[in-house]
Amino acid sequence: MRGDSGSADDEPFDSRFPEDFDFELDRLIKRVAWTAEIKLGLSKRPELRRVRSTVANCLGFGRGEEEPLGAVLLVLDELVTNAYRYTTTPGELRITRQSRGVLIEVTDDDPDVEELKSRAENRSVPGYHGLLLVTHLSLEWGAQPEGTGKVVWALVPARP
Repeated sequence: MRGDSGSADDEPFDSRFPEDFDFELDRLIKRVAWTAEIKLGLSKRPELRRVRSTVANCLGFGRGEEEPLGAVLLVLDELVTNAYRYTTTPGELRITRQSRGVLIEVTDDDPDVEELKSRAENRSVPGYHGLLLVTHLSLEWGAQPEGTGKVVWALVPARP
């Protein structure tokens, strides 16, 4: 309520907001939705630094300092690198905020889940150290068939 001639409720609704209010509100709503679920195509193999930068920018929106992105970006980097290195056609990167953490999913055209499991278990196979990093930084991770290929996923805790 204003102290002089009346209350703010006496003013027309539209006069209390800037002209571009609807545009700004729409932009912020889209930004909030984008930070809850991110999808990036990987088939054209975008540079990893661009992928990391895009994800950091999106996940950083509304995130507190007590929730660092380091573990998320390391796991994302490893899963995308593996899709680039070991498959013919990487598919999509999907990131979803969940109550327990950030779910990172990378799809590809290779249906062989067993080879990934053997790389994760065999210290002499290339790719072991990266998957060991994923194991240590994630609450859980795995791979499962999806469509004609597979999805490799990891759930990174919201707070370390």
